[in-house]
Amino acid sequence: MAPLVSIVVPVFNGMPHLPALVESLCAQDYPNLEIVASEGGGTDGSEEYLKTLSDPRVRVIHQPLGTSAAANWTAATLAARGDYTKLICQDDLLYPSAIREQVEDLEAHPQAVMAIAARDIIDSRGEILYSRRGLAGLHGSVLNGDEVLRTCYLRGTNVIGEPLAVLFRTPALTAAMPWDDTNPLMLDLSTYAKVAPAGEVVIRRQSVGAFRVSTSSWSTRIASRQLDQTRAWQQEYAQSSPRPLSRADRIRAAVGRHVQTALRRAAYASLRLRGAMGKPSTHTMQR
Repeated sequence: MAPLVSIVVPVFNGMPHLPALVESLCAQDYPNLEIVASEGGGTDGSEEYLKTLSDPRVRVIHQPLGTSAAANWTAATLAARGDYTKLICQDDLLYPSAIREQVEDLEAHPQAVMAIAARDIIDSRGEILYSRRGLAGLHGSVLNGDEVLRTCYLRGTNVIGEPLAVLFRTPALTAAMPWDDTNPLMLDLSTYAKVAPAGEVVIRRQSVGAFRVSTSSWSTRIASRQLDQTRAWQQEYAQSSPRPLSRADRIRAAVGRHVQTALRRAAYASLRLRGAMGKPSTHTMQR
């Protein structure tokens, strides 16, 4: 029998995009799946929508009002019963073959703790703005996890992408809990940094899903905060790096984070002019 895969969805005021996400999860062509929605006490009708779901693969758990994003992500993750786990945010989408393809990647590489892939960037209407984003600087199809994190450090950005692009071996992810939002914009990368060193990372160049941008995920204010929080993450990485970092490495890392900030600001300005921004989102984009 195919291994059980858990797709976990932290939910807080997820409308109007939550139904599209759930529809994309239920349309997966992988046969052995559970979908766990962790409802965090929102007031926009998300809870009422979740109550209407009759698919037996869907399970809803509830968190008390006031639960933080990191605590909800952690509760959703720890509720997973599968051999593999994917966390996906409520605004995003997963393409029909995503789980099957990434399970194949992990099954073919027993030493891998994560399978990662490209993703598309969509606007509030679901139209594709950019295709096959992510994985910059990662060469080859299988890399040591430390090498992947080193690339994130040197480029000054999360080249892995948002959680929708990642399938974890559940024991490796559980061992890295909880999700830590000390630097909220580094919520995903901080956990990747705890999981990836435990083994290899399998890379798929095709997009497995779509990240939805919004006024809160791309903005000058967010870009400035991300610059500061990326610097903090780089400093943490430098203190624990398994490989010594040269002065040239540190300069390259500093240049990288400033280049990424400039690119985000330029992209935001372009999308704003095109009217592609939608309602505020619950998570941020990193490339």
